[in-house]
Amino acid sequence: MKSDHFQTSGLYIRREVLRLTVFTLLTAFPVLSTFFCAEAAEQEYPSRSVEISIAFPPGGALDAAVRALIHDAEQRLGQPVTALNTPGSGGVPAVTKLAKAKPDGYSLAACVSNALIFIPHRNAVPYRPLRDVTPILSFGQAAPLLVTSPDAPWQTLEDFFAATHEKPGELKIAVPGLGTPSHIALAMMSEQDPSLKWRFIPFAGPGEAEAALLGGHVDAAASGALARVRQGQMRGLLALSGERLPAMPDLPALTEKGFDDPGRGDSTFLLLAPAGTPDSILNRLEQVFLEAAESRTFKDTAAAYSVTPVLRGRSETQVFLREAWSRENSILKALDMGDAPATTPE
Repeated sequence: MKSDHFQTSGLYIRREVLRLTVFTLLTAFPVLSTFFCAEAAEQEYPSRSVEISIAFPPGGALDAAVRALIHDAEQRLGQPVTALNTPGSGGVPAVTKLAKAKPDGYSLAACVSNALIFIPHRNAVPYRPLRDVTPILSFGQAAPLLVTSPDAPWQTLEDFFAATHEKPGELKIAVPGLGTPSHIALAMMSEQDPSLKWRFIPFAGPGEAEAALLGGHVDAAASGALARVRQGQMRGLLALSGERLPAMPDLPALTEKGFDDPGRGDSTFLLLAPAGTPDSILNRLEQVFLEAAESRTFKDTAAAYSVTPVLRGRSETQVFLREAWSRENSILKALDMGDAPATTPE
């Protein structure tokens, strides 16, 4: 009887072990299959078209620079890369759309740094700028120009200032959105010299601001279209930067005219992905677009739009953004504009 009892017990134990093993395998299968499918998807990336939302309308420096990058990048990726303009509010709609996108590398966004730094400090935005998106690289800095039409009555910056003094608050300057770096540079000029009172007319991007100038709807505009200045379609008055632009050496800079460089007059161009995008995909995109930024197409386009190629990879761009955020906090406090930003960064 004792022997039969042990045999029965052993059979029961073996059955329980088998049952638990089958249960464990069945339970683990969905998790394992998901893991291996995700890993396979990363390894074959990209297997279809990649979309980049550009934060400004067609015709501006960012739009032109991104399309020049795409020209070379899609050959390296082996898949089409499409550009979709998502303009408005200095880049907030494009970044908002990206923050909600699936982190699989097929939805990217190109914007300027003020959408992650300057605007969220002063306005509540529907994303956490240092948490909800992740940088792939920075690929340029654009120093905008203060320009006017070639048939305007003022030939120089001094002429424009004189006209401003004669009609304080009447001259209209088109800017590519309120809170954009060019708008801030001009607004700080007015703050530093109260005799310079202008009306700022915001547009969805630099292309629309330039169209308003050429259509005679405003007196001047903030523009990065260096090519149009060279072609005589617009007249340059001032480089909204601390130093003269190498591509336009005859144009005076802010500091030469007694104005402080706000440090935000240069827009840093960023390529972003949603937070949570796998490192393998981010590394692939970083490599491809850094190589594309070395192409002749990109360099020629950058020169035509007064964009200085400033290349930073993923980690460098992350450091740059965190330092820029801290610096903006300090500026807010120094100007007595509040102790805390309107948007929490993380």
